[in-house]
Amino acid sequence: MENDNIVNADWIISKLGNFRHIRSAARCAARIGQAFTETSSSIPLDPKCVEVVSDIERNGRVFSDGVGTCSLEVLKTLQATQKSGHVPATVFQIRYRGAKGVISLDSRLHGDVLRLRPSMIKFEGTEDTNIEICGIASQMLPLVLNRQLIKILEDLHVPNNVFQDLQNRAIEELRTGVSSVTNAAAFLEKNNVGMATHTTWLLRKIQSLGLALSDDMFFRDILDAVVLVQLQQLKFRTRLPVKEGATLYGIMDETDTLAEGEVYCSWIDKDGRPGHTVGPVLVTRSPALHPGDIQLAKAVTVPEDSKLRNLHNCIAFSSKGERDLPSQLSGGDLDGDLYHIIWDANLIPKTVETPASYPRALPIDLGREITRQDVANFFIDFMEQDQLGIIATQHKILADQLTEGTLHPDCL
Repeated sequence: MENDNIVNADWIISKLGNFRHIRSAARCAARIGQAFTETSSSIPLDPKCVEVVSDIERNGRVFSDGVGTCSLEVLKTLQATQKSGHVPATVFQIRYRGAKGVISLDSRLHGDVLRLRPSMIKFEGTEDTNIEICGIASQMLPLVLNRQLIKILEDLHVPNNVFQDLQNRAIEELRTGVSSVTNAAAFLEKNNVGMATHTTWLLRKIQSLGLALSDDMFFRDILDAVVLVQLQQLKFRTRLPVKEGATLYGIMDETDTLAEGEVYCSWIDKDGRPGHTVGPVLVTRSPALHPGDIQLAKAVTVPEDSKLRNLHNCIAFSSKGERDLPSQLSGGDLDGDLYHIIWDANLIPKTVETPASYPRALPIDLGREITRQDVANFFIDFMEQDQLGIIATQHKILADQLTEGTLHPDCL
């Protein structure tokens, strides 16, 4: 009991928001589940600081799907939640009342301002006015090819020896990664092992004391285990690291600077060094099954006074053109999707295929308010009919067997 109310599922859901206008069981379940997604921290924000601005739409496509902006003042309060030593982020994935998506810094805004778009607002939220942080673009994430991407690139006539070279390079890095204390510490940091327990600090401390790493069985076991895991990733999952590539949060160019087909990719590495790439790049996202899920773009630099210069660890897509680039990549959007960017010339195909249309699937409208039984029935039907894993496996088998690979009609 709470304030003479019986605390049950219906009461809890009523406190999350108003879902009565939703007439689809699948969508209702997704919206309720939105409130239970993992968040790292939260900060209060007065609803008076929130503005709703129009989405950018063209040809039935929403170029700003799931993305908004905030002022420097709001950004600083979000940055205050980051762990010490991390690069202050300029892009956050958030949840606010009934809205979710990604926000980026817009230095043209003054005061406490959070700008949301209709595509971000999923339902009417409750009186809880905390911004909850779901993701932080605090670093450039590494890019790793998987079997799906390798197969599509192979079908787009990227030579097989390119992938063999990547594999050989990865194996060599595993060999050299444990050859010294300095390399071992960098190797563990790269694979995000032992960071919470400060293992890399301890390794360097051992070195400063003049002790040999080979004399300690505990550290040898740690390194052997990490090397074994990485070898298994290479052998069984074909996870090939690409140095000239990155995985970044996607946002939209709010300044109207980028032309159609242009992107702006910038980052700050863990040592605080800024970087960006210029020239032809390959852009995609996972999962990628259709050959058109890989597209080419032109990475550009922007004027020194451009507000895009204030952003890092993200890829900004143009708001111009007939169709937004994210929707061409496995039907992506900007509410938190991560995009793979490759500027390694050896991996960039000379031509790409036409992307799939990825039309929006209309939810089944029951024409009435959704009940708990409707949601339960949906989950039962979903579990009975879910064939995604089987489809992905069959697609991989077909693509490997057919001469045209993923370009064959049976794979499209």
